[in-house]
Amino acid sequence: MKNNKVISKVISGALLCSMVGYTFPVFAYTKDETVYSKMDSNGKNYKTIVSTHIKNTENADLINDLSDLLNVKNTSGDETYTQDGNKFVWNANKNDIYYQGESSKELPIECNVKYDLDGKELSASEIAGKSGKVKITLQYTNKEERTVDINGKKVKMYVPFVVVAGTIIENENARNIEVSSGKVVDDGSKTVVVGMAMPGLQESLGLSDDEVEIPSNVEITMDATNFETSSIMSYVTPKVLEEDDLKVFDNLDEIYGQVNTLQTSMNQIQDGANTLKDGTTELATGANTLKDGVTTAYNGAQTISAEVAKSTQSLKNDKSEALDSKTLESIKQQAAASSKLTEEQKTQIKAQAQTSSVLTEEQKAQIKAQAAAKAQLTDDQKAQIIALAKQGAVLTKDQEAEITSQAKASSILTEEQKAAIITNAQANYPTTLTDTEKALLIATAQSTATQTAVNTALATAKNTAEKTAVATALAVAQKVAIETAETTAVETAQQIATQTAITTALTTAQSTATTTAMQTSTTVAKQVGNQAKKTFTNQVVSQMNTLGNGLNQLTSGLSELNNGATTLANGTSQVNDGAATLADGIKTFNEEGIKKICNYINGDVKDLTTRAPKLTDLSKDYNNFTMLDGDNDGEVKFIMIADAVKKQEDSEQNKEDAVLSTNVVSEENK
Repeated sequence: MKNNKVISKVISGALLCSMVGYTFPVFAYTKDETVYSKMDSNGKNYKTIVSTHIKNTENADLINDLSDLLNVKNTSGDETYTQDGNKFVWNANKNDIYYQGESSKELPIECNVKYDLDGKELSASEIAGKSGKVKITLQYTNKEERTVDINGKKVKMYVPFVVVAGTIIENENARNIEVSSGKVVDDGSKTVVVGMAMPGLQESLGLSDDEVEIPSNVEITMDATNFETSSIMSYVTPKVLEEDDLKVFDNLDEIYGQVNTLQTSMNQIQDGANTLKDGTTELATGANTLKDGVTTAYNGAQTISAEVAKSTQSLKNDKSEALDSKTLESIKQQAAASSKLTEEQKTQIKAQAQTSSVLTEEQKAQIKAQAAAKAQLTDDQKAQIIALAKQGAVLTKDQEAEITSQAKASSILTEEQKAAIITNAQANYPTTLTDTEKALLIATAQSTATQTAVNTALATAKNTAEKTAVATALAVAQKVAIETAETTAVETAQQIATQTAITTALTTAQSTATTTAMQTSTTVAKQVGNQAKKTFTNQVVSQMNTLGNGLNQLTSGLSELNNGATTLANGTSQVNDGAATLADGIKTFNEEGIKKICNYINGDVKDLTTRAPKLTDLSKDYNNFTMLDGDNDGEVKFIMIADAVKKQEDSEQNKEDAVLSTNVVSEENK
């Protein structure tokens, strides 16, 4: 890995700050918070207690404070307070205030504890009491992400927390104890292990792993027998750099300017050397070529002149298309792809098609006629209608009475009928009929005639009513069927006509647009291509005519050139050798020396000098965990205590350790 003094300064400063704290200017008062976090053996936080010390530097009688802690109590005196939500007023009586409370807020640093036995990950309860190669990994995650401006770019940085983790391991149960990024101290009976991590600092400084690796975890390894651990404590502080650490960067701006000038000048020197090298190479090559080819050029000048004339004539006679079929097809496809109708065009086309698709009266009449012809009642429909009509064709009482009255009136026997009845009866009777018998015969005949007339009239009326009802019902049903069929047919035809017109119009318009675009694009492309070809051909023909004239002049001068070609070739070869050696040396010096120096200073160093003050600002800004009045200053540090890993039979001892860890908080306040 690459190291430099700047990175060393950052890391050493971080370690120093993590151990000795940080000095601030004095404000109205300074609020010093120590956040104790109890975690299980896997790193999960289950209790947070915050111990607060308000330094009454102004010897005030009353101190206004802000806090979101619960169950707040004075831990080092009899000073009282009043509370209104998050606002506290302490009756300080010129004394410092010490109090503590509980918090459920998320910690800025998350700790995950992982255990591996012989390369296999186990939980804390599973690994307790086991033997083998043990690795404990304390993985810290920085939760305090910020977005800051670095040289005009928005980048992600983190509040620069430094974590110092430590524990005590009994030598009876472990040997070959090692720790990453830390120190192991063995006094014979037990080993003190201290490691350091700075989660998020690698990303904040914008450094890659191959330049410098800043740890975000602490790994403890050992050969364990009946493995167990004491509590693992992590001390966390948001302080990495002090103000004096940044003075190392004060004079770098002048260096940047000089470095840029150096790089620019060196690039110019290298460009000049390359130009000189290229020129001498070209000159030497040309001289040798000239020397060897003068005679050949002279003999071939006539051939070249003839070929030029032939080519010139060929260009004049070239009538081929400028663009080939493949190019035209590509242009056509591009035009087709860009000729899609817009939604506005589609809406206009739909409206026009809908307007023009209204059926004419003649079309409606034809549709109605066709519908009426197909709307004839079926035999089943007629049978149903007849049955219903007959059921409804019942004579009313009044109708029956009137028909009966009329029948009776029309059935009265005439005198001739009466005489005929008596005559017929007397002819079949052996004695002369008496008047009483004649009257009885007449009465009987009259009654029979009347009853017959009434029955006949009622039957005839009933039959007539049924026929009339059936005829009427069939006629009405047929009419309704025809009218319904006509209306439905016209409406359906109109809908189909409208939809067909819209679909046809859109399809036709799109096809027309695509075809037009394809034809237009290829036509225009051909015209432009042919015009460009014609212009280019004319220019080439003109240049070739000039070339032909120059060839004649060249031939006459070749004999004179041949005499000096040998002398020129010898001299340019020597110059070219020296220029090549000079250019190669300057290139190596620039790329291996000057460029690397300039890139490093303008890249990593310049970026780091911008990020380091930002880290100091982030460190200063993070000055409390609970709440802080803006007129006051504060400090905050975190102590994270992970439970010990013990075998099951040691559970009672674990409880005692937990009580002892909690008591540490109260003792620290005192």
